[in-house]
Amino acid sequence: MAKLKVGVIGVGGIARTHMPGWAASEHAEVVAGSDVSEDALTKWGAQYGITHLETDSAALINDPDIDIIDVCTPNNYHAPLSIAAMRAGKHVLCEKPLAPTPKEIHDMIAARDASGKLLMTAQHFRFRGSSKAMKAEIDGGALGDVYHARSWLLR
Repeated sequence: MAKLKVGVIGVGGIARTHMPGWAASEHAEVVAGSDVSEDALTKWGAQYGITHLETDSAALINDPDIDIIDVCTPNNYHAPLSIAAMRAGKHVLCEKPLAPTPKEIHDMIAARDASGKLLMTAQHFRFRGSSKAMKAEIDGGALGDVYHARSWLLR
């Protein structure tokens, strides 16, 4: 089976954390990127060996050869880009949060339902060693019954 083709919209900070996962995938490969910063886009393309680069995200969304759109933009663009991508027949991986407002999230879910495509929130920290260790401790009862937890990460 041929690999699914991925287009990344927004190639800044968070997109760099998505790239190792895409590179390790047996089922998908990043073939294109889009960003409003031509300089950032050019550097990203050179770093990852990607030559299909667009400053207009609509070019990726409307490209019939792209199967998945990975939305890595600032939060206020998540809903419009994801909805447009699903309406164009693409599956969507959207960085968290899905959108700034509940209404936008409901609109995204409606677009997913209407398109029959997949919409997934990128929750990559779930798979970090520290997150897995914490889950194992909770599942093993080391902390008793957990009703609420709050965490943060300093970089």
